[in-house]
Amino acid sequence: MKIIAFVNNKGGVGKTTCSKLMAEFLSKKKKLRTLCIDFDPQCNFSHQYLHMEIDPAAPEGLMPPIHPDYNPNDEEDQNWDGRSSIAEIFYGQGVIPYPTYVECLDIAPGHAEKLLTAESVRRSEVVDKVHKQLAFFLNSSDVQAAYDAIVIDTAPSKGPLTISVIKAATHIIIPSVMEEQPVQGIYGMLQLWMQESLTREKSRPLQLIGILPNMFKQTRLHKDILKSLQDSPAIGKYVLPVKFSQRIVFAEVDAADSNPRSIFDFPEQHVAKAEAEEVCSHLSERIFA
Repeated sequence: MKIIAFVNNKGGVGKTTCSKLMAEFLSKKKKLRTLCIDFDPQCNFSHQYLHMEIDPAAPEGLMPPIHPDYNPNDEEDQNWDGRSSIAEIFYGQGVIPYPTYVECLDIAPGHAEKLLTAESVRRSEVVDKVHKQLAFFLNSSDVQAAYDAIVIDTAPSKGPLTISVIKAATHIIIPSVMEEQPVQGIYGMLQLWMQESLTREKSRPLQLIGILPNMFKQTRLHKDILKSLQDSPAIGKYVLPVKFSQRIVFAEVDAADSNPRSIFDFPEQHVAKAEAEEVCSHLSERIFA
């Protein structure tokens, strides 16, 4: 099972869009049983597929809706409030993924308050209570039997939640806008990757698929920064030869009333669909080679 994480400790680089496109490509085009995981307390990835609700205990945060399989009259559901999120792994509870409108694609949504609480655990307890929990969950026999691929959206940080993802992942991709501040985030993620690679067992390497230029514009600034990365002796070899352009349609398909709901359901000649397929095909070939 491939565990693919999109990471960058800078915000606004389009990790959620990249995660969504990759997850839908794997499920719709590759017909792989795919699980999305939202590890960002902002819960933007969750909002792509579920009608997330305001958490009354934390009005600024979101929580998952009632699960479609929940039956309050069922004896087995008596000790469950009907909601499930990936954050349950930090509280000794099971995770029940939600189906999405995409065939073969499920999601384990975020829960803002629970994820933030997990991340604020005492430093002396963070390894056992946070860093190891996602890997334990994804290595369980139930998850291994149910899915072929996992796609994880992460928070813009290098905190405990992101470290937990790094430790669980088999492959990471670093999306970045070709601007000064986002590019700085690349170096932070490369540092985490190298640290994890040094301590991880050799039989289970963490593979860096590469740095993915995202929301790319045909401006001098974006072109110059991309070229400087490609020419860099330190990281040039990691810059991918494909990129996502700045396209309004990638945001438009996120709307609940969008038709179609997936970029991969657009006509074959649609330029955004062609670009998405090119990028995701390239990533997929590297991951599943």
